[in-house]
Amino acid sequence: MALLEVVVALALFFGVAVVLLGGLTTCVRGVQQLRMTAQASDLAVTALSEVQMGLRAVADDGPTPYEEPLQDWSWQVTVTPLMMTATTTPVLDLSRVEVTIRNTARGYTQRLYDIVPTPMDMGTTAPPADAGG
Repeated sequence: MALLEVVVALALFFGVAVVLLGGLTTCVRGVQQLRMTAQASDLAVTALSEVQMGLRAVADDGPTPYEEPLQDWSWQVTVTPLMMTATTTPVLDLSRVEVTIRNTARGYTQRLYDIVPTPMDMGTTAPPADAGG
């Protein structure tokens, strides 16, 4: 009888251990996915901010791999011109800038886009007249 109780107790212990380890594995995968999403979002926001601040040209660029320690990641900028018109006169000269961040090792892709003004030398509008003295 005592041997049967020990066998039942061991069976229950191992059953609970398997369930807990399965849950732990799922949690670890979720944290890894969250970390990858956060890193990709951070890289995408950084690249788009560089375009918005003028540190990076508003032009198609990439795909370009990052340097160490981000060698598994690459970035690409895609620009689509948009022209908002009132009848035939251009009102706004805008571009849709899409930043694509990829992790080649894990097959993960993150995209972020924004509408930005097209620089004067690329657009059709004339530069504003100097209002100052």
